[in-house]
Amino acid sequence: MTIFPKIINLSFLSLFKRFASVGVISCLLLFNCTPVFADVWNKWESFSEDYKDNEGVEDYVWKEGSKQLPDYPQDKDLLEISGPPSYRNYQYLIDGKNLSVGADGVVRYSIVIRSPSGSDNVMFDGIRCSKRHMKNYAYGTTDMEGKKKFIQRENPVWKPFRSSGVTGYGPILARNYFCNFESTILTRHEIIQNIKYGKGRVDGLYIN
Repeated sequence: MTIFPKIINLSFLSLFKRFASVGVISCLLLFNCTPVFADVWNKWESFSEDYKDNEGVEDYVWKEGSKQLPDYPQDKDLLEISGPPSYRNYQYLIDGKNLSVGADGVVRYSIVIRSPSGSDNVMFDGIRCSKRHMKNYAYGTTDMEGKKKFIQRENPVWKPFRSSGVTGYGPILARNYFCNFESTILTRHEIIQNIKYGKGRVDGLYIN
């Protein structure tokens, strides 16, 4: 009868020692690790203070600048560009005189799409290199008196580039003429040089 209490006491003591040792080790680990985590956190706080990137960027909202319709393109000011591959028998011509690069990052231009029969489709567009979007502001028409002019579209919207159809010239303009790596807008001078002589180094060293 006296054997069981001894066994129970021994078992209790062994369990107590195990839990006690685990507790001691846990405490040691806790107190040893706390300074480490505190040091890492302090370093992170210092890092985040030194390298705050684009702070307040959520406060920036892009706004399109004011614009006005340009003069209707004249043949003497037209510069030929490459069109969509499926429409090689069409001529694509940019009005070099009225092409502009706005402070809002939009390239605005008039484009003439001349069919093989000689009829023209004329549009006034804008391109945003950073977003790969374009907008059609107006289209050309001839009034009752035979005068050619632009008609402004109501509530035009920005749309992603399209690469199909006769108006699928947005990616071509961005890649070959207007944008650097299709994201950074070029100057008006660089764009005109790209149209005239082909896209090369964009370093301001072109000769007029």
